[in-house]
Amino acid sequence: MPIPHVVKTVRGLSLKSVEKANSWSRIVHAVMWRKANHVWKHVGSYVQGKKILDVGMGSGSIAYFLNKKGFSVTSVDVDDLSIYNDLKPIIYDGHKLPFRDKEFDSAVIIHVLHHCQDGLEVLKETMRVAKRVIFIEDTFRNGFEWFLVSVFDSLTNGELWWHKYRSVSDWTKIIKKYGWRLTATSEWSEVGVTSPYGRYCLFVIE
Repeated sequence: MPIPHVVKTVRGLSLKSVEKANSWSRIVHAVMWRKANHVWKHVGSYVQGKKILDVGMGSGSIAYFLNKKGFSVTSVDVDDLSIYNDLKPIIYDGHKLPFRDKEFDSAVIIHVLHHCQDGLEVLKETMRVAKRVIFIEDTFRNGFEWFLVSVFDSLTNGELWWHKYRSVSDWTKIIKKYGWRLTATSEWSEVGVTSPYGRYCLFVIE
Protein backbone atom coordinates (compact mmCIF):
# COMPACT_ATOMS: atom_id res chain seq x y z
CA MET A 1 0.00 0.00 0.00
CA PRO A 2 1.70 3.27 -1.12
CA ILE A 3 1.43 4.98 2.27
CA PRO A 4 2.25 8.59 1.24
CA HIS A 5 -0.51 8.52 -1.37
CA VAL A 6 -3.07 6.72 0.79
CA VAL A 7 -2.64 9.12 3.71
CA LYS A 8 -3.95 11.99 1.62
CA THR A 9 -7.21 10.14 0.97
CA VAL A 10 -8.03 9.17 4.57
CA ARG A 11 -10.43 11.25 6.68
CA GLY A 12 -12.02 11.00 10.11
CA LEU A 13 -9.90 8.30 11.76
CA SER A 14 -8.81 8.75 15.38
CA LEU A 15 -7.62 6.73 18.34
CA LYS A 16 -10.95 7.38 20.03
CA SER A 17 -13.13 6.24 17.15
CA VAL A 18 -13.05 5.12 13.53
CA GLU A 19 -16.83 5.05 13.16
CA LYS A 20 -17.08 8.65 11.96
CA ALA A 21 -14.74 7.98 9.06
CA ASN A 22 -16.00 7.23 5.55
CA SER A 23 -16.02 3.70 4.13
CA TRP A 24 -12.68 4.04 2.32
CA SER A 25 -10.94 5.31 5.44
CA ARG A 26 -12.33 2.44 7.50
CA ILE A 27 -11.04 -0.02 4.88
CA VAL A 28 -7.56 1.53 5.12
CA HIS A 29 -7.76 1.33 8.91
CA ALA A 30 -8.77 -2.35 8.74
CA VAL A 31 -5.82 -3.18 6.47
CA MET A 32 -3.41 -1.31 8.75
CA TRP A 33 -4.89 -2.96 11.85
CA ARG A 34 -4.40 -6.38 10.24
CA LYS A 35 -0.78 -5.52 9.52
CA ALA A 36 -0.18 -4.24 13.07
CA ASN A 37 -1.80 -7.31 14.57
CA HIS A 38 0.44 -9.52 12.46
CA VAL A 39 3.51 -7.57 13.63
CA TRP A 40 2.38 -7.92 17.24
CA LYS A 41 2.37 -11.71 16.92
CA HIS A 42 6.12 -11.47 16.26
CA VAL A 43 7.15 -8.69 18.65
CA GLY A 44 4.58 -8.86 21.46
CA SER A 45 6.40 -11.33 23.69
CA TYR A 46 9.56 -9.21 23.56
CA VAL A 47 8.10 -5.81 24.49
CA GLN A 48 9.10 -4.92 28.05
CA GLY A 49 7.71 -2.16 30.26
CA LYS A 50 5.00 0.34 29.45
CA LYS A 51 6.92 3.29 28.00
CA ILE A 52 7.42 2.54 24.30
CA LEU A 53 9.15 4.42 21.49
CA ASP A 54 7.85 3.82 17.96
CA VAL A 55 10.61 4.81 15.54
CA GLY A 56 9.37 5.57 12.04
CA MET A 57 5.67 6.00 12.77
CA GLY A 58 4.56 5.96 9.14
CA SER A 59 0.79 5.47 8.88
CA GLY A 60 0.49 5.15 12.65
CA SER A 61 -0.85 1.59 12.70
CA ILE A 62 1.74 0.28 15.17
CA ALA A 63 1.27 3.27 17.49
CA TYR A 64 -2.52 2.84 17.29
CA PHE A 65 -2.27 -0.87 18.10
CA LEU A 66 0.14 -0.35 21.02
CA ASN A 67 -2.06 2.40 22.46
CA LYS A 68 -5.03 0.05 22.34
CA LYS A 69 -2.91 -2.52 24.18
CA GLY A 70 -2.45 -0.03 27.02
CA PHE A 71 1.11 1.10 26.36
CA SER A 72 2.32 4.68 26.69
CA VAL A 73 3.59 5.31 23.17
CA THR A 74 5.78 8.09 21.79
CA SER A 75 6.31 8.08 18.03
CA VAL A 76 8.93 9.80 15.89
CA ASP A 77 9.37 10.23 12.17
CA VAL A 78 10.89 12.63 9.67
CA ASP A 79 7.43 13.45 8.29
CA ASP A 80 3.81 13.18 9.41
CA LEU A 81 2.12 10.34 7.50
CA SER A 82 -0.26 9.28 10.25
CA ILE A 83 -3.80 8.40 9.19
CA TYR A 84 -5.10 9.14 12.70
CA ASN A 85 -6.05 12.70 13.61
CA ASP A 86 -5.01 12.38 17.26
CA LEU A 87 -1.89 10.26 16.77
CA LYS A 88 0.98 12.35 15.46
CA PRO A 89 4.74 11.76 15.49
CA ILE A 90 7.38 14.02 16.96
CA ILE A 91 9.14 15.26 13.84
CA TYR A 92 12.93 14.98 14.02
CA ASP A 93 15.86 15.31 11.62
CA GLY A 94 16.48 11.58 11.20
CA HIS A 95 19.76 11.81 13.11
CA LYS A 96 19.53 12.84 16.77
CA LEU A 97 16.54 11.59 18.77
CA PRO A 98 15.28 14.27 21.19
CA PHE A 99 15.29 12.03 24.27
CA ARG A 100 17.47 11.18 27.27
CA ASP A 101 19.59 8.06 27.47
CA LYS A 102 17.52 4.94 28.28
CA GLU A 103 14.33 7.02 28.58
CA PHE A 104 12.14 4.23 27.13
CA ASP A 105 11.57 0.68 28.33
CA SER A 106 11.37 -0.67 24.78
CA ALA A 107 11.58 0.68 21.25
CA VAL A 108 10.14 -0.83 18.08
CA ILE A 109 11.45 -0.18 14.57
CA ILE A 110 9.21 -1.98 12.08
CA HIS A 111 10.26 -2.14 8.40
CA VAL A 112 11.97 1.25 8.74
CA LEU A 113 15.77 1.03 8.74
CA HIS A 114 16.17 0.24 5.04
CA HIS A 115 14.16 3.37 4.22
CA CYS A 116 16.49 5.62 6.22
CA GLN A 117 19.36 7.63 4.79
CA ASP A 118 21.57 5.99 7.44
CA GLY A 119 19.76 3.05 9.04
CA LEU A 120 22.67 2.20 11.34
CA GLU A 121 22.71 5.73 12.74
CA VAL A 122 18.99 5.46 13.49
CA LEU A 123 19.51 2.08 15.15
CA LYS A 124 22.41 3.37 17.28
CA GLU A 125 20.38 6.39 18.40
CA THR A 126 17.45 4.14 19.29
CA MET A 127 19.78 1.95 21.35
CA ARG A 128 20.88 5.07 23.20
CA VAL A 129 17.37 6.09 24.27
CA ALA A 130 15.80 2.66 24.90
CA LYS A 131 16.67 -0.18 27.25
CA ARG A 132 15.57 -2.73 24.65
CA VAL A 133 15.15 -2.44 20.88
CA ILE A 134 13.02 -4.75 18.76
CA PHE A 135 13.37 -4.31 15.03
CA ILE A 136 11.98 -6.07 11.99
CA GLU A 137 13.67 -5.65 8.63
CA ASP A 138 13.12 -6.84 5.09
CA THR A 139 15.81 -9.38 4.24
CA PHE A 140 16.82 -12.00 1.68
CA ARG A 141 18.60 -15.35 1.33
CA ASN A 142 19.68 -15.16 -2.32
CA GLY A 143 19.74 -12.86 -5.32
CA PHE A 144 16.32 -13.83 -6.61
CA GLU A 145 14.69 -13.24 -3.22
CA TRP A 146 16.50 -9.90 -2.95
CA PHE A 147 14.91 -8.92 -6.27
CA LEU A 148 11.41 -9.98 -5.18
CA VAL A 149 11.70 -8.20 -1.83
CA SER A 150 13.04 -5.05 -3.52
CA VAL A 151 10.29 -4.88 -6.13
CA PHE A 152 7.36 -5.57 -3.82
CA ASP A 153 8.66 -3.32 -1.03
CA SER A 154 9.18 -0.45 -3.47
CA LEU A 155 5.76 -0.87 -5.06
CA THR A 156 3.79 -1.20 -1.81
CA ASN A 157 5.50 1.89 -0.37
CA GLY A 158 5.36 3.95 -3.56
CA GLU A 159 9.15 4.34 -3.53
CA LEU A 160 10.48 3.37 -6.92
CA TRP A 161 14.16 3.03 -6.04
CA TRP A 162 16.43 0.40 -4.53
CA HIS A 163 16.76 0.25 -0.76
CA LYS A 164 19.57 -0.94 1.49
CA TYR A 165 18.56 -4.46 2.52
CA ARG A 166 20.77 -6.59 4.75
CA SER A 167 20.96 -10.33 5.22
CA VAL A 168 20.54 -11.97 8.63
CA SER A 169 24.29 -12.57 8.62
CA ASP A 170 24.91 -8.86 7.96
CA TRP A 171 22.73 -7.84 10.91
CA THR A 172 24.34 -10.40 13.19
CA LYS A 173 27.80 -9.03 12.37
CA ILE A 174 26.63 -5.45 13.00
CA ILE A 175 25.16 -6.37 16.39
CA LYS A 176 28.40 -8.09 17.35
CA LYS A 177 30.50 -5.16 16.10
CA TYR A 178 28.73 -2.65 18.35
CA GLY A 179 28.78 -4.95 21.35
CA TRP A 180 25.01 -5.15 21.72
CA ARG A 181 23.49 -8.13 23.47
CA LEU A 182 21.30 -10.22 21.17
CA THR A 183 18.44 -11.70 23.18
CA ALA A 184 16.28 -13.11 20.38
CA THR A 185 16.14 -13.43 16.61
CA SER A 186 13.87 -15.02 14.01
CA GLU A 187 13.14 -14.92 10.29
CA TRP A 188 10.16 -15.83 8.14
CA SER A 189 8.40 -15.35 4.82
CA GLU A 190 4.97 -13.83 4.25
CA VAL A 191 2.57 -14.00 1.34
CA GLY A 192 -0.29 -11.53 0.96
CA VAL A 193 -0.23 -9.73 4.33
CA THR A 194 0.48 -6.25 2.97
CA SER A 195 2.69 -7.32 0.07
CA PRO A 196 2.52 -10.16 -2.45
CA TYR A 197 5.73 -11.56 -0.94
CA GLY A 198 8.17 -10.57 1.78
CA ARG A 199 11.09 -12.08 3.68
CA TYR A 200 11.68 -10.64 7.14
CA CYS A 201 13.99 -10.91 10.12
CA LEU A 202 13.52 -9.86 13.73
CA PHE A 203 16.20 -8.92 16.25
CA VAL A 204 15.86 -8.08 19.93
CA ILE A 205 18.91 -6.25 21.28
CA GLU A 206 19.97 -4.58 24.50
